[in-house]
Amino acid sequence: MTRGIYLDNSTTTKPSEKAVSTMIPFLTEKWGHPSAPHQKGQELFPHISESLENIYALLGASSSAGFVFTSSGAEAINHALFSAYFDITRSNGKNLFLTSEIDEAPALMSLHRLEQLGCVSKLIKPNKNGMITPEMVAESISPRTAMLCLSWANGLTGVINPVKEIAALCTDRGITFVLDATHVLGKLFFNLDEIGADFIAFNGEQFHAPQGTGGLYIKSGKACSPFIVGGLEQAGKRAGSINVPALVALGAAAKEALESRDYVCTETARLRRLLEQGIQDRFPESKLFFQNQERLPHCTTIAFPGISNEALLFALNRKNVFASIGGGSFQQIGLVLTACGIAPQLAQTAINFSLSRTTTEDEIDRACEIIGETATRLRKASTQLIPSAAP
Repeated sequence: MTRGIYLDNSTTTKPSEKAVSTMIPFLTEKWGHPSAPHQKGQELFPHISESLENIYALLGASSSAGFVFTSSGAEAINHALFSAYFDITRSNGKNLFLTSEIDEAPALMSLHRLEQLGCVSKLIKPNKNGMITPEMVAESISPRTAMLCLSWANGLTGVINPVKEIAALCTDRGITFVLDATHVLGKLFFNLDEIGADFIAFNGEQFHAPQGTGGLYIKSGKACSPFIVGGLEQAGKRAGSINVPALVALGAAAKEALESRDYVCTETARLRRLLEQGIQDRFPESKLFFQNQERLPHCTTIAFPGISNEALLFALNRKNVFASIGGGSFQQIGLVLTACGIAPQLAQTAINFSLSRTTTEDEIDRACEIIGETATRLRKASTQLIPSAAP
């Protein structure tokens, strides 16, 4: 049986062999508690330190900054936002929290919970290029603004926001800036210390770490109240035993992500272009979105006018090609594109394809054949059901 072609790496990636092999000894042999004063606990410290060094290196961050190991990027976002509520809103009354209309569920749902505590949220609408600009942020700011939470890049559209300029604006206006870097780690060249964000949240499973890993970077000197209380672990920022096996796996994956960044930015980007061109050659009616914008190197969103994206996704799944239309922590891709000004009729025909450093050219060639054949077949069958959208 032919191996499936996995093109949903913005949702999750396969844990690398190195990450998996690194964590196993900490489940079977080095299983002590790092807070214990005896040797069984203390022997873990060099491994924890090495893992943190790898994570700081991937982030391009100074080791003087704070870091909290979390169970996910969602937890990291929640931690940062509720820290702002305790450290800012309850201190000086600033209660306006900002994010974008196309941000992911952790930010949107956290703001909804904060509204139940008396805060106010405001969603910034992206422009037609799928981007949030400093000017748009400036227009949304008021004297009562406490925080802006924003994704560095959207995992479905791939569009990268000008976060350095946005961070400078937030600093100038005294606003805490929380940046979700989940989709850029290992895929962009940057130095966090030069970006200027107050908090950086990320999910590990998007760069081949195991699911259930993530982190929160805290700018040096920035207050950060704990989100989970009950102990003094992680400098009192997150109570509960550190999941050492998951942490060392995250560190191993971070090291690999840094080492393979050049490859992802060149070879994976080349394969992405092959995928886009191959689909257009085989299904000329297809429409690429945001190709003239600065995008992540590994993902693309393509519309197939006249075809329901749910029907196409289901048909591709039957052919062992795995892609995405959003859902989970993502919004549905149709809603994201509609928020960017794309006609709903066309937006509902779009599918996201996201590659990883393990994607091969042979997989791309086979995917193009399958996608082209499947889209052509469905277009013929669904013409009467879904009128063709104008390109």
